[in-house]
Formats: sequence, structure tokens, C-alpha cells
Amino acid sequence: MPLGLYIAADGAQAQSKRLETIANNLANVDTAGFKPDIATFQARYSEAIQQNQDFPGSQSINDIGGGVKVIQTQTNFAAGRIEHTGNDTDLAIIGEGFFQVQGGDGQQYLTRAGDMRLDNTGRLVTADGDRPVLSADGSSITLTPGVPWNISVDGFVQQNGEAAPLALVRPESLNELTKVGSNLFRPGGEVEPVAANQREVRQGYLEMSGSNSTRQMMSMIETSRAFEANAKMIQNQDQMVQNLVGRLLRA
Repeated sequence: MPLGLYIAADGAQAQSKRLETIANNLANVDTAGFKPDIATFQARYSEAIQQNQDFPGSQSINDIGGGVKVIQTQTNFAAGRIEHTGNDTDLAIIGEGFFQVQGGDGQQYLTRAGDMRLDNTGRLVTADGDRPVLSADGSSITLTPGVPWNISVDGFVQQNGEAAPLALVRPESLNELTKVGSNLFRPGGEVEPVAANQREVRQGYLEMSGSNSTRQMMSMIETSRAFEANAKMIQNQDQMVQNLVGRLLRA
């Protein structure tokens, strides 16, 4: 395969992967607490180096790469804008930390999505109703229907003169978090509680999506043009090979 065709195909594949990431970011511009992903590119080494038959900087004929490839997607954990909703079960974390929820598989997950609700048993659960929000001792939070309740600024759920602290935790490093869908993250190691003097929760507010529609649309246009450029290069390379074969057959 001609090197140019190989590089163009790799480039088209990389741009396609970036388009998928941007499309997902666009689909979640209105999802509370959503954290957008960014596709990270790397210059592609030559085939011989990728197969450990040579090494970068060898200055041999094998040390000729070209094009790019997607090496990973990274999540942007920057805080989204805080918006007032007035709903008692909408919660926003100010500063660092995540809510801790119980998954159906028994695992504990983290989320910044504060659009909670009360299920028919009075438990505070995630918006989809599937996962109870946990207190600092790992138990679910159940409220008595019809009895006034509130959440203090330091994240304590208060009702009937009792107070239960919401589980506000953070991993040692954000790089340890893995997206698992439904706006949840699976921690790769132990998490630690947010320090008492750093706990700050706003009831009746939501942290909105970190994905900006204008920025994502601009990225999509840029990526689409790059994909089209690579597709055009593939067509040109293919035409060149066809012409060469045609001349050889006529010779």
C-alpha cells in the first residue's frame, strides 16, 4: 500500500474518532453535570517502530512516520455553570468533589449530576431513579414524605431535627476516573471524603453541562473538513495507483 494512502487512511480514522467524541459532547450540552471528552492526537510512528522492529530517532529508513492517530480521550472536569432551578431535589457541588451513588451492581459510583429526585419510598435517588444517593456512612438517604426537609450549605440533609451528611468524595487523581455511562464515573482506587471546611452544596441549583454547543459545533466543522481532506487524499492516491496499473497493463 502506498505510504500516502496509509497515512490518509489513518488520518481519516483519527478524525472519525474525534467526530464521535464531539457528537457525544453535543448530545449532552443540556445534561446536568456532564463532563465533555477531548480526543487526543499523537504523531504516528512508522510501522516498523510500532511493531518494535526499530526505535524512534534511529535515523534509519524505518524512522519515517507521518500522519496522526488518536491515542486516548481525556475528560475535561472543569466545573460547569451553576443555574438556579428552585427544585428542592436539585443539588450543586461548589468546588471539588462528587456525589456518591449506589449502582445496581452493588458498586459505588461518582457523579456531578445533581438532578436528584425522591422515589416512591422517599429515597433520594439519581434522576433516572435507579441509583440511591449515599450518605457519608454509605447508606441511602430516606426522607419522610410530607415532612419539611432541607440541605445545609455544608451538605447535611436535615429533617425532624436529624441531619445526615451527603457523601461528598474525591479520588486521589481525576485521571483515576472512568466514564461508565449515565453520567457516572467509576473510581480506579480509593476515594477520600472532601474536607469539612471545603464541603459546599447548594440546594435548588444545578451544575449544568460542561459542554458548550458553540465550541463543539466549531470543532465539528473543523474536524469534518479534516476528514474530507483525508478522504480526498485517499481518492487521489487510489486514482494514482489505478493510473499506474493501467500504464503497466498497456506496456
